[in-house]
Amino acid sequence: MNIHYIRQLLLIFLIANFITTYSQTNTFQDKFSKSFDFIIVPKTTIHFKEFYEITIRQSIDHSNPKKKFDQRIYIGFQDFNAPNVIATEGYAIDYASKPDYSNELSTELKANLIVIEHRFFGKSIPDSLDWNVLTVKQTAEDYHFIKTMLDTILKGKWISTGISKGGQAALSYKMYYAKDVAATVVYGAAVKNKQTVTSDTLLFNLSQTSCGKKLSELQYFLFKHKNILLPYFSEYTSQKKYDFKPLDNESLFDYLLLELPFSFWQNGNDCEIIPDTTATIDNLLSYLIKIVPPGFFTGVNKIRLEPAFYMFYHELGYYEYDIKPFKKYLKQKDYSNSYFAPQGVPIQFDNTYQKTLSEFIKNNSNIFFIYGQNDPWALQTIWKENIFIVKAGSHKSRIADLKAEQRINIFTKIKACIN
Repeated sequence: MNIHYIRQLLLIFLIANFITTYSQTNTFQDKFSKSFDFIIVPKTTIHFKEFYEITIRQSIDHSNPKKKFDQRIYIGFQDFNAPNVIATEGYAIDYASKPDYSNELSTELKANLIVIEHRFFGKSIPDSLDWNVLTVKQTAEDYHFIKTMLDTILKGKWISTGISKGGQAALSYKMYYAKDVAATVVYGAAVKNKQTVTSDTLLFNLSQTSCGKKLSELQYFLFKHKNILLPYFSEYTSQKKYDFKPLDNESLFDYLLLELPFSFWQNGNDCEIIPDTTATIDNLLSYLIKIVPPGFFTGVNKIRLEPAFYMFYHELGYYEYDIKPFKKYLKQKDYSNSYFAPQGVPIQFDNTYQKTLSEFIKNNSNIFFIYGQNDPWALQTIWKENIFIVKAGSHKSRIADLKAEQRINIFTKIKACIN
């Protein structure tokens, strides 16, 4: 055999072997596993080069980091030098395990995506629930620990983002660790200056529209005919085997009716399909259940939501109902949403976070807000700058829903922060 030909074959073999070895030792998993003794599990993805579920050992109390808990994160990897989008979820992150999961920021920026489950939710629940460590500050410390750890591997700049309560988490993270991220993009997260506001105050202008008047008429009609509707509703909940304890069915029904306008506007429902007062009982109940699902009020779901409502009534703030117009129809004297907070746990509202956040945002131009025009959470915010509004939008509104010139504008600003 020709010696020159043999050398060519040998060279091809060496190059192929080098490429194979390099690709096997230069994956995100390889670098991560060499640096950290945390569980990392490859997952299927169609949007990233690599995708992983990782379990981090996180401090329960960052001021006394002896006790730990497992915190779940998902990482969609593109490149070690790509920008990094850190998505601060306000609840559990089961949705992020799906192969088709992606994020509009990571897609547009061709960025790595780090999705972090909020402490006390999903698979990130400590063995014992110490409510004193469920604060915006401790949560921000969680993100800072994870970001600092991944900085040893991922070299691009960071952007934090979150939706609703996750948006509040992104804001608090930016506030406590401003240098960690170059920009923050939040969706539907209100910047507030008070503990609570009533839903009728928030929705007053919307209630004066033709759609709002139609919805109000339906709400009053359902309250007025509650005694007729209630047996049918009780039969429905019995068939579903729902357990609402300690609420009885009538008190639960009252909650659904009080919540109806807020949920309608929050989720961007269609005015055209609001039933009129001539609709059948089945149609009326079906519509109410569609807008305000009773499963939200079950005991099982209440337990899942207790950490969120602890935070709402401790630092974040929430909304309440104006029950005066419906008082003669209501079974209970009080219908506070604090019902969802952990019972028997003393909760005192601390407005330090709200005050500090408002002052912090005044001096930071690299925080961007996306709101739906009709979203009740958008109507709660006191902040008026760097806001991008989706016309007639809801709590589901995203950058993709903005007009073309708005999309170009916000992405130009975001990219300027990381370039």
